[in-house]
Amino acid sequence: MSPEFWAIVAATVALAGLINNGNRVQTSRMGRIEAAIVALGERMAHLEGLLEGLREAIAHNRAA
Repeated sequence: MSPEFWAIVAATVALAGLINNGNRVQTSRMGRIEAAIVALGERMAHLEGLLEGLREAIAHNRAA
């Protein structure tokens, strides 16, 4: 087999390795972003509950 053939094979393997590593990093980053979004949603739900309690307390004080 010619040296050009082996150079093409080596370049293909190297490129596949770079693509695979890039995909792994991207997947990890997406996982962290997803976790942050879930945490933000939980915090917003907590704040929504606090605001609802505040609305009820204000409405109760006005009625009294």
